[in-house]
Amino acid sequence: MAGNPPPHFDRAAVIGIGLIGASFALAAKKAGVVSRVVGVARRKETLDAAVAVGAADETTVDPAEAAAGADLLYVATHVGTAAEIFRRVAPVLKPGCLVTDAGSVKAEVCRAAEQLLPKTVWFVGGHPMAGSEQSGPKAARVDLFRQHPYFLVATRLGGAEAVRRMEAVVEAIGARPMTVGAEEHDRILAVTSHLPHAAAVAVILAVEELLPDAAVRRDYSGAGLRDTTRVAAGSPEMWRDVLAANAAPVAEACRLTAAKLQALADLLAAGDIEGVAAVLTQAQAARQKLDEKEA
Repeated sequence: MAGNPPPHFDRAAVIGIGLIGASFALAAKKAGVVSRVVGVARRKETLDAAVAVGAADETTVDPAEAAAGADLLYVATHVGTAAEIFRRVAPVLKPGCLVTDAGSVKAEVCRAAEQLLPKTVWFVGGHPMAGSEQSGPKAARVDLFRQHPYFLVATRLGGAEAVRRMEAVVEAIGARPMTVGAEEHDRILAVTSHLPHAAAVAVILAVEELLPDAAVRRDYSGAGLRDTTRVAAGSPEMWRDVLAANAAPVAEACRLTAAKLQALADLLAAGDIEGVAAVLTQAQAARQKLDEKEA
């Protein structure tokens, strides 16, 4: 429900105060949603950078220390670390704390939250559809989420009321809240985000095998190859966790993509140029629809 008055949190803890976590902190502070932010990261230089850009007022390497006494807990770490973080902070969370995450897989994270967090807190699964090729708090932007979709998933910890509170936070930082089920979210993201990453990985590995000379690949790569494979440069650890957590729908999407490539290969091998043209025309129309505005 749009138009909810934003709540105010005296103390917010941001665990994983990198690009997303620091941008959330900056936006929430500017919107008056939070007063003070405790930032958590493993590396001192990350924590120092979070303070330098104004995203954190205090820092610690200990998630439990940050979570103790927090009114809002924002977990912006790799999907694979969420369960361990929930386990560590559960004993110190105060009743009524609003807990949320920013991971791109929701079913596994929401199950972990329901199993590990105390029944006295509220949890809303979250996923902001925003990002940057850069990383870390130095790349954080107060407007990173502005006008971007922000998925929210209700859980047994707070249900619809918790979602309403988080919707107000999302609106306050300029994003567009979209409430979905965890499985629906993961099915959509398997196709719109996780498949493109897997495809980029496959393409760059094929290129490396077909052109073993790195200098040749570098000197003769055009914008098409670089644009198509850009996301393959992302963190292997982060993407390992994402793909593993959403394995079934991603595997299904990969198999369909492989079948589409095989069909195109078969047309080329058969010399069916008209068939190739039909596939290219269909693909062109599908791609153009991505940029069409709603009537």
